[in-house]
Amino acid sequence: MEINELLQKPLKDNGKNIQKAFSQIAENLFQNFCIQCGTKKYYFAEVEFYYYDDQDCNKPEMDWQTVTYDRKKEAGEFFYHLSGCDICFDSNLRTNEKGEKVGHGGGILIRSIIDENEKVTAGPMKCVNEMLNACGNGRAPFLKQNKNNMELVVQETYRFLGDKDFKTIDTHTNSDGILKLAFFNAKIKKELWNEARTSYFTYRFKHDIK
Repeated sequence: MEINELLQKPLKDNGKNIQKAFSQIAENLFQNFCIQCGTKKYYFAEVEFYYYDDQDCNKPEMDWQTVTYDRKKEAGEFFYHLSGCDICFDSNLRTNEKGEKVGHGGGILIRSIIDENEKVTAGPMKCVNEMLNACGNGRAPFLKQNKNNMELVVQETYRFLGDKDFKTIDTHTNSDGILKLAFFNAKIKKELWNEARTSYFTYRFKHDIK
């Protein structure tokens, strides 16, 4: 299935079975696509989904209206914002004069990436910096079909909260009471994750250590 077709899937389903659609898209992105930045390729290591449709009355257990950025983008376009960079769904989403979201759309936040030398970059803004620096000469990152030979295994997960992220969690909330949402990451060696996240999550690690 073409990536643009996949990224229009939540809209075509009219919000139904959206978690299943997210899973299919995540697996396809991780296994069959890379982000081309100049001569460098980056594969997906961790992503987070956001999608809002004002016609969908069967939303997940959170206020998607307040967490999905406004945008008018075609499927597959990159969208840079205060939280990082999204790969967009087909989107036409705005906030009206009453402060309500009107329309549909969203994107896939790039949370962590891994290069061909297995260097992991963790954190949305760190990913933006890494990708733009690799592009150089005014070029921009773009999504490219490219089989991932590292054979990463995709799994549903939580926001990173320290060592306990490497344990299987089957309940709907983690220890901080945050809802389990549409987070996906690759099964990457624990030491690679730890090395990448040491600086980004310094406060969290210090906070957790007794």
